Amino acid sequence: MNRFFAAFLLALCVSHMAQATTNIDQEEFASTKQMVSLPNDINLAYREFGNPNGKALVLVHGFTDNARSWSLVIPYIDHNYRIVALDVRGHGKSSAPECCYAFPDLAYDVKLLMDHLNIDSATLIGHSLGSMISQTVAATYPERVNGVVLISSAATNDAFQDGSWLATELPKLTYPLTPNSKFMNEWYTNELPVDPEFISYEKNESAGVPKQVWYGVMSSGRISDISKNLSKIKAPTLIIHGSKDIFFAGDSQAKLRELLPQSKYVEFTGAGHNVMWEKPQEVAAVIGDFLKTK
Repeated sequence: MNRFFAAFLLALCVSHMAQATTNIDQEEFASTKQMVSLPNDINLAYREFGNPNGKALVLVHGFTDNARSWSLVIPYIDHNYRIVALDVRGHGKSSAPECCYAFPDLAYDVKLLMDHLNIDSATLIGHSLGSMISQTVAATYPERVNGVVLISSAATNDAFQDGSWLATELPKLTYPLTPNSKFMNEWYTNELPVDPEFISYEKNESAGVPKQVWYGVMSSGRISDISKNLSKIKAPTLIIHGSKDIFFAGDSQAKLRELLPQSKYVEFTGAGHNVMWEKPQEVAAVIGDFLKTK
C-alpha cells in the first residue's frame, strides 16, 4: 500500500469517527456530568463531547430541561467541534438557589463556564429558554460569541405572561411534581414521535426542578424585554422553528426575523416546539451547514 493511499484511508477513518452517529446512553447520561464551582458561588453541571481542541459549541437547553435535552442531536453534530452541553442554573444537577433567575444572571453563568473551560469564543446553540439566554450572552458579551443558533425562540416573552398556558397552570401545582401527571404529560407533548426512553428521563428530571426555579424563571420572563437585546447581536445567526410550535408561533417568528434581518431562517413543517427532539438528524444537518459558513 503506497503512502498516499494509506494517508487517504486514515483521513477517511478519522472523518467517519468525527461524525459518528452512535446513540448516547440515556441511562448513564446524568451520572457522567462534570461539575464546576463558579466564582459567583453557583455550581454548574455540564458534559463535553467531541474534540477538546476544536472550535467550541455551547449548548443551552430549555425551561426545566437539562443538558440531556441535546442528547438526541449531539450524535449527528460533527465531533471535530468541542461540544459543551450545560445544566442551566436551577436545572439538572446545577445549583438551585432561592433567587436570581433573570436572563442576565443565567447568561453570566454561561460566560463564567466558558472562562473556566478556557473557551475564548463559541457558537451558542439555544433552545427555547436557552435561546433567550443565548441572545443575552451574545448581546452582553459579543466578543465571546462567533455565532448564534436560536431554536424555538422568540423576540417577546408571551409564553410567561398572564393568560398563557404556563402562567395559568403553574399556580395549580403541588411540589414535588409527579412525572406522569396531567401537567407534565402536557408539558412534554410533542407534535411528532420522540424517543420514549429519552422523554421518560426528561420528565423525571423536569419533575425534580424545585418550585423556586419554575417561579423564578417565569417571573423574570414576565419583566424582561428581550427584544432590546436583538439589535446588539452582531454574530451570524440561524433561527430554527417548528411550524406547529404552540409556545412561539408564526407571528413570534416574524417579529424575531424583523429584529434580526441578517439571520438565516429554517422552518420544519409539522414539527413542534421541541423540533430538535422530533427531527434531531435534520436539525443537526441545518446547524452543520450554518457552521460551515462562519
